[in-house]
Amino acid sequence: MCVFKGKERLAMMATVLLSVTIMVGCASNFKYSYDAKTRFPDLKSYAWAPSSSLDPLVETNVRDFADQLLAQKGFKKMPEKADLMIKMGYEFYYGNKNSYELQGLNLFIYKTENKELVWRGTAPGTIYTDASSRDLKHAVEGILSNFPPK
Repeated sequence: MCVFKGKERLAMMATVLLSVTIMVGCASNFKYSYDAKTRFPDLKSYAWAPSSSLDPLVETNVRDFADQLLAQKGFKKMPEKADLMIKMGYEFYYGNKNSYELQGLNLFIYKTENKELVWRGTAPGTIYTDASSRDLKHAVEGILSNFPPK
């Protein structure tokens, strides 16, 4: 049996508390849903829906991150005649600690031909968008980790 006394015990408790805090802080609860009737292997190209222009810089960064991930998955970005249309949704605000934040990020994927929603993914919670934060990239990666559904 290992017994810690005084400073050793305090250091051990601080280490455990820090580990738990880091694990909880990094955990994300990405959500997604999709139309089970959609044949996703038949859909190979996409375009972005017109911008909402709430924050053009955030939207540019989300698109860039998503474009890279979708290309790795074999999707081709096509401005015209794409199989799918992607629209993003978010709530943007200037945060308490002089940071730019999103309150969640949503990606909605529609069939272009009939504007039918076939897939949606969400990164809930606060997402920091400052250049020094990797939150936005992590959110896009987490959302698209489940696209296309298998």
